[in-house]
Amino acid sequence: MVPKDGRQRKAYSPGEPIRLEFRLMSSPPAKSVALWSSPSRFFLAALGALAGMDTFSEFPYLLAHYGGGTFVAVYVLGLLMIAWPLLAAELALGRRVSGDGPAGGAITQAIAGRPWRWTLWAAALGGFMMFCYVAVVAGWILAYLHTALTGGFRAATPAYIEGYFTQLAARPGPSLAWEAMFLVLVFTVVAGGVRAIEHLSYLVMPGLLGLFAALLVFAATLGSFFVAAPTLLVPQPVPSDGMLVLAALSQAFFGPGLGTASLLAYGVSLRSSVSPGRTALALVLAQAFVAWLGGFALASLVYATGLRPLAGGGFLFETLPLMAARLPHGALVAALCYLGLLSAVWLSGVAWLEPAMQLLTAHGRSRGWTAAGLGFAAFVMGVILTLSLKSWAFSFTFFGRLKTLGLLDVLMIIAVNVLLPWGAGGLSILMGWASDGPFDRHGARRGVRLLWLWALRLLVPAAVLAIILSAPRLVL
Repeated sequence: MVPKDGRQRKAYSPGEPIRLEFRLMSSPPAKSVALWSSPSRFFLAALGALAGMDTFSEFPYLLAHYGGGTFVAVYVLGLLMIAWPLLAAELALGRRVSGDGPAGGAITQAIAGRPWRWTLWAAALGGFMMFCYVAVVAGWILAYLHTALTGGFRAATPAYIEGYFTQLAARPGPSLAWEAMFLVLVFTVVAGGVRAIEHLSYLVMPGLLGLFAALLVFAATLGSFFVAAPTLLVPQPVPSDGMLVLAALSQAFFGPGLGTASLLAYGVSLRSSVSPGRTALALVLAQAFVAWLGGFALASLVYATGLRPLAGGGFLFETLPLMAARLPHGALVAALCYLGLLSAVWLSGVAWLEPAMQLLTAHGRSRGWTAAGLGFAAFVMGVILTLSLKSWAFSFTFFGRLKTLGLLDVLMIIAVNVLLPWGAGGLSILMGWASDGPFDRHGARRGVRLLWLWALRLLVPAAVLAIILSAPRLVL
C-alpha cells in the first residue's frame, strides 16, 4: 500500500536493527504567540520563577547548619552543574518554537514523540502538585501576615505559637478563605498570559530584592549582627559524611523548582536574538545571589533574637513569630518577612502553572476559561489537603521518618520523589540525545555545545538520581 503522501516507505526486514530517534520539531506552526517585551522583563520573570519560597525558607537553616560560606560555595557549584545545562536547554528548545515569527504558543510545538509528551506531562503535573502544596502554605502565610500586622505575635511564646498553628489547622474555613485569596491573585495573572506575567515580575521582583536588602540593613543595626555574620559568611568546617554536598544539590534542584519545565514554557515567547547559554548562566548566578541575600538577611535577623533558624515550616511558623516578639519593631519586621515570602510564592507559582496552561490550551481552548478551571481544581485540592490535617488526618512512616500531615505529605512525596525528577531527568536525557539537539548550531561554539549535551546526557541525570535517593532524608 502506498501512503497518502505518495512516498514509498522501506519495509522492515526480520533481523534488521531498529533505530529509535528523538527529534525536536523546528517547522514553524501557524499560530502567533506574544513575545516578551524586552530581554530585561523576561529575565525578571525567569528569575521570579526560580526564586521560590523554599529558596528563602530553607536557606537560613542550611547556612547555619552546613558551614555558612562553605554551603554557599557548594550550592553555587550545584547550580552550575544541574541548573545551568538544564535551563539553557529549556530556553534553547523554547526559543526554537518562537523564533520572532509564527509560533504555536505552547511547548507542545517543541516536541515529537510519546516519550516527550509523557515527560512534559509529568513536569506539568509535578508543577501543578507543587503549586497546590505551596498554595495551602501561602494561605497560612497570609493568616500569619494578618496576625503579625495586628500585633498578635508581640508577646508570643513557643506554647502560644504551637497552639496558634494547631487552632489554624483545626479550622479549615479561615485557612481556605486565605488560600482562596491567594489563588485569585495567582490565576488572575495566569489568565493574562505573557503580558500579565511580565508586569507582575517587573513590579514584584525588584520590590522583593529591595525588601531583603532593607531587612539586611536593619539586621546590621542590631548589636548581635556582627557576631552572627562570620558564622553565616565565612566558610566553616563541616562533618565529612557527604551530607553537605547532598543538601546543596537538593537545594539547587528543589529551591529553583527544576523539573517543572517552567523556563521551557517561558522560552516559547523568547526572541531568537537571546542567547540561551548566556541567559541561563546569568539566571543561575542571579538566583545564587538572590538566595544568599534573602537567606542571609533572614538568618541574621533570627540570630539577633538569640534563636537558631529551623528548616521549612518550622522557620515560617515557629521562628518568624518568635522573632516578632523579640526584635525591635518585631511585628513589622515579621510582617515584611511574610510579605517577601508570599511574593516569592506568587512569582514561582505562576511559572509552575505555565506548562500545564500551555498543554491544556494547545488545542484552541480559551486561556481565561482554562485558568478558571485549573484554579477551581487547585482550590478543590486545597480543600482535600486542608481537611487531611484534621478531619481526614492520618500518619505513616516513609524511609524511617514519621509523616503526620496526611495527604499533604503524600502529595509532596509524589511530586518530589516521582514527578519533578522525572521531569528534570527525562527532559535532560531526551534533549541531550535528540538527533538534532536543542542547541542552535550557529548559536554557540562546537565545544560549548558538546559540553552542554554531555552534561544533559550524564551529569544532570546522575545528580537527579542522587537527589532522589537523598530526598527522603533532606526534603520531606
